[in-house]
Amino acid sequence: MAPMFRRPVPLRALVLSVGALAVPVVAVLAFPDWTQGDQGVLVWLTALVPAFLLAYYRGLRGVALALAGGMAVLALTQVAVLLAGKTAPDWYLLLAVVAIYVGICVGLAVFAEILHRERRAAEAMALVDVLTGLPNRRHAEIALDAQFAAAVRGVPLAVVMFDLDHFKAVNDRHGHEAGDAALRAFAEVLGANTRRMNLSARFGGEEFICVLGGADALAAVAVAERIRAGIAAQRFPWGALTVSAGVAAYEDGMGSYEILVATADRALYRAKATGRNRVESAEPVVAAAPAPLPASEPAAAAPPAAGHGETVLVIDDDPLTLRSVGRLLQRAGYRVETTEDVDTVLRRFGEATPPELLITDVMMPQMNGLALADRILAAHPQLRVIYLSGYLQKEVSAAHLPGGVTGYVAKPPDPEALLALTREVLDRPLARGSA
Repeated sequence: MAPMFRRPVPLRALVLSVGALAVPVVAVLAFPDWTQGDQGVLVWLTALVPAFLLAYYRGLRGVALALAGGMAVLALTQVAVLLAGKTAPDWYLLLAVVAIYVGICVGLAVFAEILHRERRAAEAMALVDVLTGLPNRRHAEIALDAQFAAAVRGVPLAVVMFDLDHFKAVNDRHGHEAGDAALRAFAEVLGANTRRMNLSARFGGEEFICVLGGADALAAVAVAERIRAGIAAQRFPWGALTVSAGVAAYEDGMGSYEILVATADRALYRAKATGRNRVESAEPVVAAAPAPLPASEPAAAAPPAAGHGETVLVIDDDPLTLRSVGRLLQRAGYRVETTEDVDTVLRRFGEATPPELLITDVMMPQMNGLALADRILAAHPQLRVIYLSGYLQKEVSAAHLPGGVTGYVAKPPDPEALLALTREVLDRPLARGSA
């Protein structure tokens, strides 16, 4: 059975369809003699309009509906003509019209079905990783956005981030075919340990994610341990494969699913730094959380103060955001450096005179902003940092953002909010013990 298309049919398309069917009816009743001629029969071509319109919106079912409607109108019109005592129809011509109409509709139905199947296949490919058959990052982000909204309303939510250990070495030593086999094998382990209500996806490269709706941190750790043990038990022609995992559960004050994912990613970095082939869970924030940080409104009503030549380093994988934020801060009087490279940021903070403020996107391909701040904090506990993130669903608490002084701005950033927060973060005193 052909799948039913759910695309809504616009009102204007329905009005056009009804009008197109009304044209031959009016013509036959008002000008019966003319419509029986060779030229008059062309008026019935307007009855094909509904078939074209409904094929676009509803595919095969739409064409079938248009065909049924057209045939009903044709039959009822001819009955009305006979009852009214008007000129009898040319039955041979009428039969030819019906045959042509049916043939065109059938051809249109086949063509529409092929187009809709190709569209569905393209849509599916856009949400599926071709190599592993798992949902891809885009699919995971759609699920995360919905699950995070449920978590804000009180439904438990946990996320597990996985990274295959020494995967680059597998590719370098044994070839990309061996690497692809390893990715597919891990995808099978993920699929075998993922409930239907949850989602496992390839997040990029050798990184994978599990979105566990209704699960707390302990349940997520148990799932991660099963998956870790499952892949470690497998043997490949070139040896064994292990995986590291980081777990984080939703807490009030995270504000965006990107903060939740970045928190799990920080735990993953800790797992890799402490020996790999292990599962680490993010430590819950048990202390009273500070007041929420401003997300899109300036903290004070006063106009934002200009910069005094302070050096601000901005990192974002989105070139448009990078340029717009850089130009805004430059015009405000700051010395601005922009980059898309994590290593450049780490090098600048390793120099004798590091930047006075870091502005970083929360989610980036090389390293998320929270993990990047963690790396810098080891040498600069006084780090001042502003985080940029989209998909804000609730205010963000500073307790979830690493840094001596932190702030948060939703993307795309409001210029006045960003300038006000930049000035406020630079002027805010450091917390005791971070200087």
